[in-house]
Amino acid sequence: MRGWSWMIAGMSSMVALGAVTDGPTFRFPQVARYGGIVRVPEAVESPRRGIKIVFDITADSKPDELNKGLESVARYLNLHAEAGFQPADVKLAFVLHGAATKAALNNAAYAKLTAANSNPNLELIRDLKACGVEVFVCGQSLARNKLNPAEVADEVTVAVSAMTVNANKQQDGYSYLSVH
Repeated sequence: MRGWSWMIAGMSSMVALGAVTDGPTFRFPQVARYGGIVRVPEAVESPRRGIKIVFDITADSKPDELNKGLESVARYLNLHAEAGFQPADVKLAFVLHGAATKAALNNAAYAKLTAANSNPNLELIRDLKACGVEVFVCGQSLARNKLNPAEVADEVTVAVSAMTVNANKQQDGYSYLSVH
């Protein structure tokens, strides 16, 4: 009997807690539908104009799901838009390699490789490019994964390697962010 009273009390607490918080309301001030953000007015270290970042994306994703690394780039743009900046106020680039290489493929190649209907990443890649983000895929990863550079989506530029993109961008004053 005593065990039942504890279980009922625990379930009541869970119901009460669930009713109190429904979760945050995400905003999409720059990139619609991707990289949602919340306002955190009491937070420190706000976005700054003039930031330059190269995102090194190696994260894999399920065939029918968006690559989380790409969503991180969209979130960064949304954070800056929320702070009142335009896409031109920051310089962003990303390079896909390793397990993330497949996100750079055109729909036909992606479907052949994954059995998905189409590449779920291409809409976001187009949106990011429209905001001035440079988009690269590693040529070495394409080769290692036996993928033809001709199968890469038109929106993506094939680089010699991810290492060269990362090194060159850092030489150009970009900060490096690794996204796994």
